[in-house]
Amino acid sequence: MSTEPSGWVVSERSDGTWDAVENTTSTAYQVSSAIGTRLWREDVLWPLPLHQALDRVSGPAESGDQDVMPFVDLLLAGGTVRYNTVDPAVQRWLRTGLAAAVPVRRRTADVLVRLESDAQADMLHRSCADERPGVRYRMPGDPQWHALAGHLPALPPLATPPYRGRFVALHAALLVPASGQALLVCGNQKAGKTTAALWARNAGLASVATDEVVLLDSLTGVVFGVPLPVAVRSGEQRTSVPLPQEAGTYLGAALPAAVVILLPEQEPRSPGVETAGDEEEAMSWLVEHLRDGGASPTDLHRSSRELASRVPVHRLRVSPWPGLVADLESHLSPLLKTLER
Repeated sequence: MSTEPSGWVVSERSDGTWDAVENTTSTAYQVSSAIGTRLWREDVLWPLPLHQALDRVSGPAESGDQDVMPFVDLLLAGGTVRYNTVDPAVQRWLRTGLAAAVPVRRRTADVLVRLESDAQADMLHRSCADERPGVRYRMPGDPQWHALAGHLPALPPLATPPYRGRFVALHAALLVPASGQALLVCGNQKAGKTTAALWARNAGLASVATDEVVLLDSLTGVVFGVPLPVAVRSGEQRTSVPLPQEAGTYLGAALPAAVVILLPEQEPRSPGVETAGDEEEAMSWLVEHLRDGGASPTDLHRSSRELASRVPVHRLRVSPWPGLVADLESHLSPLLKTLER
């Protein structure tokens, strides 16, 4: 199985023209909007040498040249993933539900994922107990599709070469103030992660990268959020709302500066915030929020301990809704303002 990327990439410029770059020589060619768009769109050309691909798109259109499987490109955890699917509902869900991750400027994808009729699109971001049906992948330089084996999520496809073996996952929201330093807000289901994320964004204290899945890169120590739709509370109901493609949503890598673990209690004890006294205590608080992101057990252990030793880990006891908001204002606001400075 080839795990090599394509021998070339194309990327869109702000003026509408494109750069085509040969990876082996780092030679760049500026091409027209029409040619660049075809090289980007027709991913069946990506395994070809660049000169052959350019010949194909520069000459008369051949039969089959326009038979491109519908796709949506998404920017996820520092890489671009192309999701191929003929199902209009799945296309719409990817394009609107993950609107924040649709690249502003187009470029060759780092990995392609094909969703067949039996794929469970609404479960792509979750781990699965058994084999994942109907999901296949290929690298840009490989014309063959391969089954996406294993239990790891397919959004992003953590078992494919661009991501494989790199990430530790955390069940957390990720808030990023203007300084670019990140606050991880961990918590069990219904602990208040979504409320914390929306409160911080609406208060102008931080952009939101995710309210659910944070990926810690074991190679670099930076974190990424998976920008899934957030469940916004309206009375007793929750509505799924996509994160918008704007400054209030953060897509890039961020360096963790602190971790807060939310502990819901009917009657919060005083003080509301306590800080772990050492690495061992921090790890004992953090461990239940760690998830398998594909990193080896050794790397998971090392990366999580490095996080616990490098940044302060706090526990915040919070009241049930609606008192939760007042607790967040009292205790998260000073922390976020400190990170911003």
